[in-house]
Formats: sequence, C-alpha cells, structure tokens
Amino acid sequence: MEAKQSVYKRIECLKEKMMEEGYSLVILQKPENVFIFSNFNPVINSHPAFMIIPLEGEPELLVHCIRNDHAKAEGAINKVELYGKWGANTSLAMKPTDAIRMLTGKITGKIGLEMDYISVDFYQQVMSQYPDVSASSISETVNMLKIIKDEYEISRIRRSAELVDEGVRVAIENISSGKSEAEAATEGQYAMRKMWHTKFRDSEVCGFGTSEGGMIDSLHVWCMSNGHIAYGCDCPKHYQPKSGDLTLPMAWAKTDGYHAENERTIIIEQLDSYRQNAYDSMLKARESIFNILKPNVLFEELYHAAAKVYTDYGFGAILPGRVGHGVGCSAHEFPSLAPGNKIPLKPNMVITVEPGLMDKSWGGVRHSDTVLITENGYELLTKLNNGEIRIPIS
Repeated sequence: MEAKQSVYKRIECLKEKMMEEGYSLVILQKPENVFIFSNFNPVINSHPAFMIIPLEGEPELLVHCIRNDHAKAEGAINKVELYGKWGANTSLAMKPTDAIRMLTGKITGKIGLEMDYISVDFYQQVMSQYPDVSASSISETVNMLKIIKDEYEISRIRRSAELVDEGVRVAIENISSGKSEAEAATEGQYAMRKMWHTKFRDSEVCGFGTSEGGMIDSLHVWCMSNGHIAYGCDCPKHYQPKSGDLTLPMAWAKTDGYHAENERTIIIEQLDSYRQNAYDSMLKARESIFNILKPNVLFEELYHAAAKVYTDYGFGAILPGRVGHGVGCSAHEFPSLAPGNKIPLKPNMVITVEPGLMDKSWGGVRHSDTVLITENGYELLTKLNNGEIRIPIS
C-alpha cells in the first residue's frame, strides 16, 4: 500500500467517526497527527502545519509559505493551501486561523480540536472565527484510530526495527571491547546510519521537531549504567562499564515517520545476588506477558501478569507504572500497558513490551521489544537476543 492510498483511507475512517460524533470540521495541528493524515512532516514547526478535514468536501493541508515546495513534493494531500509570507508564494492570509476560515466558510455544529495539544491562544482564535459553533476534543478519537496500523505503516516500523537492532547490537559489541557508554552509543548510531545508507536509502529518517528546532536525524543510540539507569532517558557518559555493572544500551529510529525501539540490559561479567535476582525477575515478567499476548486480551492484563512476577520475586515496592506502550509516529504513543486500561488487543496494533525495574540505589533492568499483534498472537519486530545477555570486558 502506498503512502497516499494509506492516508486517504485514514481520512475516510476519521470522517466516519466525525459523522458518528457530530463533527462538521476537524482541525489538526499536532505534527504527528498532521503527518498521519497528510504524510507531510515539516521537520521544524516554528510555523505549524494544519490538516483541515471537513465532514463534507475535500481535506486540505495548510502550511506556511516557506513550506510550499516541501509540502507539495512530499505530502499526499491533493489540496495544499498557504498562509503567511515567504518569497513569491501567494497565501490566503497572514494568520493560519484566518486562512482556515477562508477555506471552510461558515460552519455549523461542532468543531473537533486536539485539546490535549493546542494552546489556549489558538483555541481562542479558532472560536473567534466560528462564534456560533461548539468545540470538543477530537484527541481520543484520533488516538483510537491510530492504534491499528495499516500495511504501509507496519512496513515502515519493520525498517525501523532493523535499524534499532543494529544500533543496539553494535553498542553491545563496543561495550564488550572496553569502550565507554558514549563511545558505544556513537558507534551504534553510526552503524544505524550506514544501514540506512545501504538498505533503506529511499526512506527519510526525520523525526517530528518542535517550534524551537527540527529533527533531521531520528537515529538515536544511548547507554546508561547502574544508578544512571534510574534516570530513564539521559545522555550517555564517558563511563567504561566494569565487572559487576548493569549497562543498558537503547536505540530509537523513525523510518518515513514510523518508530521502533530496542533496549537490552547487559550483565558485565558477574552480578551480585540482588541484581541477578532483579534481572531474572525481568526475564520472567517478560515471559508472563508473551504467554498471554494475543488479540482480545486487555492491556491491563499484561501489566498485572508482569506485576505479579515482580511481586513474587520481592520487588512489589518498586513496580513500574506501565510495562510498555503503543508505537507509531510517536516514541511513546497511546495506549499504555498499564492498570486500568481495559482496551482489548487487536491485530495490527504495534506496542513495546518492556516490563522494567529501576532504583537509584542499584540501577535497573529492562529489555524492550517492538511487537506486532497478529491474528493469533504476536510477532517480534525487533529480533536481537532478548534473553540473558552477559558479556566479558576485553
């Protein structure tokens, strides 16, 4: 399935929900959501892009004049309109909300906005353009549509999974040869770039930037050891892991907008009994999830399975808040594998499985795999060794 066909199918699905929920118009601004419904990533969002989706009529991608060529070359939407001022490009208006009103005309009924993302200022500007309508959050509806991936999306996540496998593999190899966390992360990241150059050169590896900066390269590897693991996510240090350490190399990648991750906790030669018990419990907690991972199982059941293992091993006081999350255009996408989440698993969902323990006093243990839910079970998209990983130091 090509990107354009995939995008327009998603728009039709959203329009069906708009009809059910009484929306006349949906305006999307969150970069990942704009991408899902347009295949356009402006990379930097100092001038936001917008997807304008009326219940009746053609969807339109609204971008700042400076994004004109980029949007028309890489976006999948037939109609691209402009706001602002840049060069010789002709725009509808200087302000995006004025341009949106010109595109939609008079609207009755209800507008859908991403209330979990947009600013109060943008909300007020939109409502001033449509004084006779109400607005509700479309965020949950969009999130529920995004959790089922189509063939095109899964094909891109597969590419990202190959990249992160390579990044973590090379990072582990370099830790084993006596390199520091930072050196190992650098080599792992370089290996991912080389694979991109040779195997996936037709794909972009841009991420979704903010108003402050773009993300031209989404290929990330980092590594933390011992108590530093409890930070969750931080810059690797020039620390050389030594015997008795727990070290956690991690890799993220986006291919054509779609994310995968791989994390592997490695044992440096020999652990003390407490850390070894934590490591063993992590492997058992993962096993308890994979034993029940299939359609119709509730997300919270996955959490409770892992939590029981950790409690039985004596770690009930430091249970994680979740044991995985959705994967898509975001690194941490809805929904979480967490207590209270009664959404059932369905085929073509993509999630991470990563039940972990973290404590500043001794460190942490966590393997993370990117996993596709299939008709009868699951498929591991990340394929690097996910059992006990014990290495010597040269």
